[in-house]
Amino acid sequence: MGDIFVGNLADLTTPPEYDENCLNEFLNEIGSHVTGACMIPMNLPQSEVYNIIKRAKKWFYKNYEYSMVENFLYIPKDVFDTEQFKKRRALTMPGPSTATGGGEVYSIYGVFESGSAGFGTSITFETGDFDMERMMYGALTTGSQVAAGMENLQYYVVNQSAFELTRQILENPISFHYSQLTHELKFTGQSPKKDVFLEVYETIPDCALFNDEIFFRYVAAKVMISLGQKLAIFGYNLPGNITVNADVIQGMGQEELDKVIEEIKTDEGTDWMFHS
Repeated sequence: MGDIFVGNLADLTTPPEYDENCLNEFLNEIGSHVTGACMIPMNLPQSEVYNIIKRAKKWFYKNYEYSMVENFLYIPKDVFDTEQFKKRRALTMPGPSTATGGGEVYSIYGVFESGSAGFGTSITFETGDFDMERMMYGALTTGSQVAAGMENLQYYVVNQSAFELTRQILENPISFHYSQLTHELKFTGQSPKKDVFLEVYETIPDCALFNDEIFFRYVAAKVMISLGQKLAIFGYNLPGNITVNADVIQGMGQEELDKVIEEIKTDEGTDWMFHS
């Protein structure tokens, strides 16, 4: 059996640091892969590979769940009283927070006022969050109270369902529209009257995405496809009058790209299940 490691406070609370040169390292790794460690003297210009990476990032944000992380943003009520908000009834969400990318709000899937069903203001571990557990296990200590405990649990479930339905009927949801191109969050209904919480998806740092094996394979396949297309247009012969087969290069890239896309599709939303 392996050892159980205990992380210290620094290990658990210190965010990872990323080298700003990770893009150049990624470009060099892609170039080495495509050329077979310089065995084949041909490659795309670095600027074209960089453009492919930028487009690949956008595709991954839409299709690859690990390229983003869930988070919450808090907006105080004072923001909605400013003249700037009243003019357009819109806010601009943050872009990448560091030089290496990441932290950009890519999508928003929930807007809640403080105290709503999504974000209550009195949820603490000191105000009875374990009342239901105490009710259940307290009844199990004495046989005569087991039936009463189960009956109380039944009442709890019924009442909780009624409370949730009442919230949906009485609480006016905040309607909104978010543009991923302009990063503008527009409130299409009434202005919030309290502090607001946003449930968002944020992009991970570029360097973290570059370390993903799937992203590397996707970009490498795109580079090979582009390289094959350029060679087919202009023609290219190696020294010794050796002809380069552009169709084979493009076909290899397309085959790898299809495998990566299929792998991403089959990986989405799959949970492990054990059968006895």
